[in-house]
Amino acid sequence: MLTQLDIPQMVTLMKARGNIYHFLLRVFHSPLDQVWLDAFREHGDVAGLGELGLGGVELKDFFKGDPCLKRETVEYSRLFIGPGTLPAPPWESFYRSREQMLFDDVMYEVREQFHNEGLRFVKENNEPDDHLTIELEFMLHLILKGIHAKEEHELFNILKKQRAFLNEHLGRWIGDFGKRLAQSTTSNLYRGAALLANDFIADDIDFLNELVEGWPHGE
Repeated sequence: MLTQLDIPQMVTLMKARGNIYHFLLRVFHSPLDQVWLDAFREHGDVAGLGELGLGGVELKDFFKGDPCLKRETVEYSRLFIGPGTLPAPPWESFYRSREQMLFDDVMYEVREQFHNEGLRFVKENNEPDDHLTIELEFMLHLILKGIHAKEEHELFNILKKQRAFLNEHLGRWIGDFGKRLAQSTTSNLYRGAALLANDFIADDIDFLNELVEGWPHGE
């Protein structure tokens, strides 16, 4: 159970969580370039990836190896852009709507979450709001907001929002997405990221559930 003296430790944990969400966001957002790859190798925790389950081990192998970024760019296009049917569509509605339809009610629920935070997807009404990278970015937004919270009750409310979004949205489809993606590629980068996303978000839900339910003076 947290006490008021544990808040600095809580901030440290949130920064660590934010680093993983940011890493996943970068990998799924667009193909990696040499500049980012070199920067991550120099400043990122490559060795620490190996402690994050099977996905982390595959990612560690990728960053410690000599990857062909041109080949990874082609694979990124095949997996996330097309042409052709995507093996693991990166939209929540695909996994949670009755007919795998985009722009479904689920997407509008996600949009409402964004609007409640004063946020708006820049391509709203042109592309679905419930893309994986947008949901990862939203979680990162909430984590950064928690890091800068001034009062304990403010932090508690932000943690509840994080938990709610994972329980109601991202955590409800990331497992199916991760499984489909991992089975659809031999790339250590994208297979590793799929497995890491699945495992990490499941663990993050457990962490937030325990944290919120054990919070002193919480609801």
